[in-house]
Amino acid sequence: MTVRRTVGGALIVVPSLLSGVGIAFILAALLVNHQIVKDAFIIVGAVMLWFDFFVTMAIIRYSLRSLDRRIAVLESRGKDEDEDEDEE
Repeated sequence: MTVRRTVGGALIVVPSLLSGVGIAFILAALLVNHQIVKDAFIIVGAVMLWFDFFVTMAIIRYSLRSLDRRIAVLESRGKDEDEDEDEE
């Protein structure tokens, strides 16, 4: 197992943790009877859910760029092999 695969697995877990914590804060806000704490928990929960969205988009962008790099490497290898066959 390489480091790249380990990091990829961690990238999948991070948004789930953020959304889980955000939902937990919102649910706690519904159970708390103090208005200031309730408002603070709702704000923190909403911010965590918002961060979840941005982290997910960053992970998707990172993954697509990684795929683009891999495709470019494969295409360059294919061109090199085609040029070698043309020379023979």
